Amino acid sequence: MSRNTGFLAGPGPGLYAEPVRGGLQDRRLGGLVDLGERSWRVVLVDRGRLRLGKAEGSEEISGPALLWLPWRDEMQLTARAGMAGAMLILGERALTSALGMRPEATDLRLTADRRVLLPLDAEAGLRPLVGQLFELILREAAERADGSETVIEAQVRVLLVMLWRAAAPARGEAGTQGPAPQALQQFRQLLEVHFRDRWKVARYAEALGLTPDRLHDICTRELGRPPQQLILERLMHEAETLLARSARTVDQVAQHLGFRTAAQFSAFFRLRAGVPPATYRRRLRAGGSPAQGPERSHADWP
Repeated sequence: MSRNTGFLAGPGPGLYAEPVRGGLQDRRLGGLVDLGERSWRVVLVDRGRLRLGKAEGSEEISGPALLWLPWRDEMQLTARAGMAGAMLILGERALTSALGMRPEATDLRLTADRRVLLPLDAEAGLRPLVGQLFELILREAAERADGSETVIEAQVRVLLVMLWRAAAPARGEAGTQGPAPQALQQFRQLLEVHFRDRWKVARYAEALGLTPDRLHDICTRELGRPPQQLILERLMHEAETLLARSARTVDQVAQHLGFRTAAQFSAFFRLRAGVPPATYRRRLRAGGSPAQGPERSHADWP
């Protein structure tokens, strides 16, 4: 495997890439990496063993294998002594960009939200192919050349297609979806890419080939919430995450989320949380739970 370690973040999608070399001791993987958003771990166990979980009640995964894992904070990955391979940590935006908007994107998203383990010795040629994909990802992440994000996204998409094909029962379930759930899934994917760009409902509908009324009907029927509410909920979730986990100032958070001014962001946040963003952050760091304000209609926020 490559000897480079890369990290892509900031304006582009968050992605951490790390080679794992056979060491003499066990080593925890990705313990200090926090992308500040929902994330997934993708681990290539080329040889040796990977431990999933803490020592008591843990699971051992032997190579060669590829593990896709929607991440939760209580999880832990440990490369056992002698393990070699690589690990990726993907943020929500990186994953959404990799999924793309082709018809199979809905099935790929469903696969991504499941744990999938693919033995790489089940099919001839699979192990070297996956190794080459990781090799390219590691090199592009380390060099950060023009177009690196595009190259990485393409390799992640190939990995996901492999896992989708391996998870045949899940693929069969996904294929039974009608047009409304598929349109909803595509809307959520677009939302992950463009919520910081402050797209209006009409622009999402246009990108999906729908009328705003049709998109409203789909979201309300499937989720019980109109698209405008989903947009604002996603924006608020990101604001809370950045205030809780990042070192960015309130002004920097406002700019990152596409607000024209910090005052506009503060008014939006206070309307939703009941407190200004600076107070929300201060209470969190003091170990408290910020009090939520009264529920408001989204019509209160233009």
